[in-house]
Amino acid sequence: MSIRAHTVPKFLLAGFASPETTIGHEPSIWIASLKTGEISRRSPKNVSIVRGFYDGPGGFSGTDASVEVHLAKIEREAAKAIRRMALEGEETSVVPQQVWRFVAWQAARTPGFIEIVERAANELWDTTAVESPPIGFEKVSDRQCPLSVEAPEAGELRQVDSEEEFHQLLRKGWKWKLRSEDRLEAIHMQAWYFQVRHFPRLSWLKLTAPKGECFIISDRGAAWMVDGYANTPPSALRDRTAQIVAPLTPKIALVGRYGNLPLNVTPRAVNRFVAFASDAWIAGPNREVLEQALSDRRTTDALTH
Repeated sequence: MSIRAHTVPKFLLAGFASPETTIGHEPSIWIASLKTGEISRRSPKNVSIVRGFYDGPGGFSGTDASVEVHLAKIEREAAKAIRRMALEGEETSVVPQQVWRFVAWQAARTPGFIEIVERAANELWDTTAVESPPIGFEKVSDRQCPLSVEAPEAGELRQVDSEEEFHQLLRKGWKWKLRSEDRLEAIHMQAWYFQVRHFPRLSWLKLTAPKGECFIISDRGAAWMVDGYANTPPSALRDRTAQIVAPLTPKIALVGRYGNLPLNVTPRAVNRFVAFASDAWIAGPNREVLEQALSDRRTTDALTH
């Protein structure tokens, strides 16, 4: 039976629960649809669910290995570290390693991100690499398996075993369709790339929301914009205009960008960024902050110094 998976972890969503939850009732979070603008309250356990999304090894070896099991371990360690960060408040700017690892997987694990990966794979497959892979890439095992391609108009699906045939079909306009195991391996590989390649080249700040203000979260968990554009592939993070935001609690958000100048931004500006860079929904501890973010997301300004 497939596992009921949270593509944004339940513990992270619960941290954004409304403080107005009454005694005897389970916590609820305010959530806004980016498609309809509808705002409602829901239990964190029923938000961001995709059944079976992480079922499978995803490149991990071992009979019981799976992306779901690996994510559970990362989330347990991150939940403890984020609680410690919340208790420390503004006293320290240190971000524990468990949190960086968690944010890297957050950036890579969502359905919206996988759609970007699949689109980029079809658009950029015949381009020349501009930089060599990170150290350690040579240890990645080459898994031989069929690749699924789809005819552009007829919708015919075909499984191919030959790399030569695969490239020939792509030249004819066929599209590579990621199967479940392809998707899981892409999540694993991209999470590793975020940790060892994309994140280290950015300068990071821990932002703290002042009293009476808060950050929001979204279906992307960690999302970015490049030159004012959302839904760009992770390779675009090489661009000097790239900025990435990862909300951890209503009071704490991580921001990565190029340069070391101070970043004097309000939670409202961060929330606008989060709303614009997201795909399906935004969520937070109160209705008003979501209404403001929905209104503000009509503009695409980057976070400014």
